[in-house]
Amino acid sequence: MYSASLTQRTQILYTPDISMITSKLCLQPGMRVVESGTGTGSLSTSMVKNIFPTGHLYTFEFNLQRKEKAALDFIKLGINDYVTTTHRDVLTNGFLLEGQVTPNSIDACFLDLPSPEVAVKHAYEILGKKGRLCNFSPCIEQV
Repeated sequence: MYSASLTQRTQILYTPDISMITSKLCLQPGMRVVESGTGTGSLSTSMVKNIFPTGHLYTFEFNLQRKEKAALDFIKLGINDYVTTTHRDVLTNGFLLEGQVTPNSIDACFLDLPSPEVAVKHAYEILGKKGRLCNFSPCIEQV
């Protein structure tokens, strides 16, 4: 399990939650997926394993140090060719990445944010017609 080898920066997602999330998103090879926030990269690594070898994950993290450490972990794990890691506050600036994430170009979007309701409008901008949106809100304050 990759999660145990990742540098701990935030609360990590473990196999039961990861399995539920990847199942609800119906991840499969070739999909283009957006994730926010990256955190430890625990879910990111599992998502890449589901969309490999022809899919791509675009993961966004508002904390620069967490983003940089996750990017290093992705290199160590040999999955960096399948992940684009971006430092950005998606609540304010959304998910669009010129030439990469464009309107209606994403198959699935996952949110793990303090105020996910603010990001929903940005998610719908990038999701394709049959795109899926999943949110993880483990704290009662988020719910």
